Amino acid sequence: IPTLVCLLALTSTFVHGHNFNITIKEIIKMLNILTARNDLCMELTVKDVFTAPKNTSDKEIFCRAATVLRQIYTHNCSNRYLRGLYRNLSSMANKTCSMNEVKKSTLKDFLERLKVIMQ
Repeated sequence: IPTLVCLLALTSTFVHGHNFNITIKEIIKMLNILTARNDLCMELTVKDVFTAPKNTSDKEIFCRAATVLRQIYTHNCSNRYLRGLYRNLSSMANKTCSMNEVKKSTLKDFLERLKVIMQ
């Protein structure tokens, strides 16, 4: 029985890590598609969540980025890539996060910076 438990634990870790890598690849693919577009949504103003303190965790940054994306696609841009990007980032993020940012950027700049972070 202990051997079986160890094998199950290892398999679970492998599958989780594998899914994480697939999610990152999907995110980068969506970011490449979105940043290549030149539609009006790319000029929308969003919170610059990447100006967070250096000790901010990846999960916190992903949560903040997902929050920005949710606000954009639910109010302004009904875009399947933005929704997909939101879902994938949310799966890697904390459930709640603070959004105190005052600085703003365009959605295109936001997505470009997110692409750099993800690579």
